[in-house]
Amino acid sequence: MARREQWSVRELSYDLGGGNRAGVQQKLLNKVLRVYKCTPAAKVADRFVTSTNMINGAYTIVNSGLPGDGLAHNVTVAHATVATGTDTLGTLLVTGLDIDGRTITETITPLGDNTVQGIKAFKQVVSIVGSGWVIAGGNDTILMGFGDFQGFPECIVAATDILLAAFNTAILNAPTVTVDANVISKNGIGPAGVVGDATSELKVIYQV
Repeated sequence: MARREQWSVRELSYDLGGGNRAGVQQKLLNKVLRVYKCTPAAKVADRFVTSTNMINGAYTIVNSGLPGDGLAHNVTVAHATVATGTDTLGTLLVTGLDIDGRTITETITPLGDNTVQGIKAFKQVVSIVGSGWVIAGGNDTILMGFGDFQGFPECIVAATDILLAAFNTAILNAPTVTVDANVISKNGIGPAGVVGDATSELKVIYQV
């Protein structure tokens, strides 16, 4: 679960004018401070697709494509080589819903024997379709789940609008945040410093 609080505040006033202050204009900026609180679940590497042979086509989605905590997380893709010679891995087209229930997509390119982190926050994964895969020494396997990138509930213009972030009882010093003024699924925090465990609370104070 997540909750958001906000207050309207008169936050900043500044002067515009020459050195002699002639023609000075006073301008008042009205901003809104918001507090976002949530308790992220622990990441699960195979939450959406359990270990299976790579294919060209649609993978079977499990757990209804839901992370299980009602929040939006990035999609992760883990690849494993089965026999000598890694397959040509192609790409994966992930389709799902953002935190507001709008359809979003992301193309993720698997990396041999590594876990790749997606960059968009999905509240639900609806489908994952592979293309461009070519078998080599053996049918490589893949699994897909969610990571520790925690999506924000709205678009934020600049990283400097994140005023404070804390996880569990610790203030995050220079937290890893991603912001986008237009695409809500690209706004979030982590994975560094935010390791979900279904008990620790994430708190973020920001302005819009």
